[in-house]
Amino acid sequence: MKPFAGLLVLLFLHAGLVAQQPDARTSQSQTPPPAPKQKPQPAKKKEPAKQLQRTRIDASMVGYIDPSAVQTEVRVRFDAGFNAPRPDRAEYFYAGCNGAIPCIGGIQRTLNFQQLYINAEYAPLKHFSVFVEVPFRWVQPFFIPNTGPPTLTSGGGISDVQAGLKLAAIASAARNLTFQLGAHFPTGNGTNGLGTNHYTIEPKVLFFQKLSDRTAIEAEAGDSHPIGGTIYYATPSSPPQNYAADVAMYGVGPSYQLISRDNYRVTPVFELVSWHVFGGLQAGSNSVVQSAAGINVLNAKLGARASFSHGSSIYAGYGRSLTSDVWYKNLFRVEYRRVF
Repeated sequence: MKPFAGLLVLLFLHAGLVAQQPDARTSQSQTPPPAPKQKPQPAKKKEPAKQLQRTRIDASMVGYIDPSAVQTEVRVRFDAGFNAPRPDRAEYFYAGCNGAIPCIGGIQRTLNFQQLYINAEYAPLKHFSVFVEVPFRWVQPFFIPNTGPPTLTSGGGISDVQAGLKLAAIASAARNLTFQLGAHFPTGNGTNGLGTNHYTIEPKVLFFQKLSDRTAIEAEAGDSHPIGGTIYYATPSSPPQNYAADVAMYGVGPSYQLISRDNYRVTPVFELVSWHVFGGLQAGSNSVVQSAAGINVLNAKLGARASFSHGSSIYAGYGRSLTSDVWYKNLFRVEYRRVF
């Protein structure tokens, strides 16, 4: 019996040990699978900083008609005019003769002149700007021999300074409609042919219309209204007459962008500019002062503007009179403009 009892004890001990050992399959099923390894995220590429793109030169391509764009800019312009036979007409270019019997001296046959303009415009608002223009003038008169010395000699100096403002009713990439009011101050010596010797108010309406990607048309209409002016007496007992008078001006200028590149473009422009003199006087032949009322002058201007992406442009053009009454026969103009 004792061996049998011992055998039973051994069997019970073995069964207890087996029961205490965990099932390998159970332990394997209860163990959570290892987490998958996450791939490292690639570093985000930094986008290059956007370069500041400058606005190209304003839409205006004209060289004689006033530009309609309201903007901050500087402009330097040089004119060379030839054969101006009546520069005192209505005191639009320079002052007329004064005194009881003026113009007794040499009879002026014609006048050549050069003018340098320095213009600055500042636009604190999109639709409003102010401007000032300082001109310098040189004159070379030619006389027919007559009794007495010439009434004008060659020389140069500052001419009449202009200042004013521009107000845009419409200002977009396709269309501009701008009102401009300028005032001329008698800073030039009219006796020397450098100014008019009177103040002038000059209101204008300026227009720009883009017709296509390459074509545009610009126009202006305005009036030059003198305040004061030289008083002329045909005889000591005759009634006084004012040499100065209103002069209306209007013009139109279509342009076509012939060359268009990313950083520059070249645009030919053809302009027709006309003036109508409402009154005033002018020196005629044989020193006779006569009326200038009703005179019409029409000029054709042909030129081109090369403009660049950094905001500057260069214009060169030639103007010629198409009528018998002229301000000048021929005029050459070059201009540099920088828009900010």
